[in-house]
Amino acid sequence: MSDYQQHPSPNLYTYGAQQQFDPRQAGFVPLRLGPPEEVLANPGARLGARLLDIIFLVVVIMILGLIVGIPVVALSDSESAGDVAFATAAIGALVLYDPVMTYAYGATFGKRICGLRVARLADAEKLSLGAALGRWLVYLLIGLIPFGGLVNVLSCLWDKPYRQCFHDKAAGSVVVNHNA
Repeated sequence: MSDYQQHPSPNLYTYGAQQQFDPRQAGFVPLRLGPPEEVLANPGARLGARLLDIIFLVVVIMILGLIVGIPVVALSDSESAGDVAFATAAIGALVLYDPVMTYAYGATFGKRICGLRVARLADAEKLSLGAALGRWLVYLLIGLIPFGGLVNVLSCLWDKPYRQCFHDKAAGSVVVNHNA
C-alpha cells in the first residue's frame, strides 16, 4: 500500500479543521488549490453583506456631514469650506472603509454580520493592507464602467470553482464562511 493510501483525504489549507497530512511534504502535487466548496460564501449572503455595507456607509457619510459640515461652516462663514470638508471626509470613508476593515478584521461590518470573511486564496490568511486596498480599488474602477459593477458582483454566481468576483481574482482572495 502506498503512503498516499494510508492517509485520509488531505485538506491543504486551514479552512476548517487542522490538517493532519500535508501531501506536499511527501512530494505529492495537489489536484485542486484553494478552499473546499462547502466553506465558500453563499452568493446571497455576499449580496446581503454588500447591501448592509452600503447602508452603513450612507449613515456614516450622513453623520460625517453633520459633524464636519456644521463646525466648519460656523467658523468660516463659507459654505464652500464645509462642502470641501464634507467631500473629503465622505471620499475618505468610501475609499478606506472596505480595505481597512478587511485588513484589520478580515471582513467589513456587513460581512461580519452575515458570517463571512475575506481570505487569501492561497492559504486562508487575512489580506495585507495593500491587497485589501487593491481589491477595493478594482471594485471601484469596475463600477465606473457601465454595467461593470453589476457584472462584477454577479460574477460570483457563475465563477468556478471559488465563486470569485473580478475584484477577488485581482487580489487573489476568496470570500468564505467566517468559521472556515
